[in-house]
Amino acid sequence: MAELPTPERIRAWCGVAETSLSIEDLQVIYDGEAANQFWVCRTPDPIEVTERTDDQIAAFYRRCARAIAAKGVPLGTMPGSDEFGPQRLASFDAEIERYEGPTRRFVFG
Repeated sequence: MAELPTPERIRAWCGVAETSLSIEDLQVIYDGEAANQFWVCRTPDPIEVTERTDDQIAAFYRRCARAIAAKGVPLGTMPGSDEFGPQRLASFDAEIERYEGPTRRFVFG
């Protein structure tokens, strides 16, 4: 088990300058992704314990990077070409699914 990385480590991993994204905005993304990962995976409570498996840590980096990248696209679409029109941001990330797959929660009924 490993601890969740700090917001500063997320910033360094994503290569985002402090002038591009404030620490407050990064903290909002960080907290949101930690909570989201808690709800979809079998993890300890994110408020009391910040430990995750190594796969979940890798997925957490990826989750934060996607959220940071999508922050600049508030409507969820990017301009496309004249032929195909605007393109929607993908809602599925295969790497996140691959990392979190073994610890995903399955709800029945």
